[in-house]
Amino acid sequence: MVKFVVAVPSGYATLDLAFIPFVLFTTAGGVSGVLAFSFFSNYIFQAWDYVLSSLGFKVIHAKPKRRFTRASRIYTKIIKNYGLIGLALITPTIISIPVGTILACKLFPDKRKVIIALSISVLLWSIFMSSLLFYFN
Repeated sequence: MVKFVVAVPSGYATLDLAFIPFVLFTTAGGVSGVLAFSFFSNYIFQAWDYVLSSLGFKVIHAKPKRRFTRASRIYTKIIKNYGLIGLALITPTIISIPVGTILACKLFPDKRKVIIALSISVLLWSIFMSSLLFYFN
C-alpha cells in the first residue's frame, strides 16, 4: 500500500479539487484502509500461519526472543507511554496504515476503539497535510 504521506501530495497534484472535497477523499481513502485491515487482521494472521506451515515451517505461538532495534524501541516507548492514542498519531505518517492498524489490533483488544482512534488520526493528518498543500501552493 502507498503511504499516506505520498498519497496526499500525489492526489493534490493529479486532482483539481477544492479543499473540503480533497480532505474528504483523502480521509475516505485512509479510513477505508483502517477498516479493511482492522476487519481482516485476524485472517491475515491465520493466512500467514497457513503459508508458513505449508512451506514446512513449524508455527509456534510462543513469544520469540525479542530483538530490539532503534525503531522498535521508539515504537515500544510510544505505545508504553501514550498507548493507543500515540500509536494512532504515528500510524498514517511514520508507519503505514496497514502496519499501524494490524499492530493496534494485535495490542489493543477493543477493535471499536482502535477504529475510532485511527480514523480520527487519519482525519487530523489529512486536514493538516491538505492545509499545508493548499496554503503553500
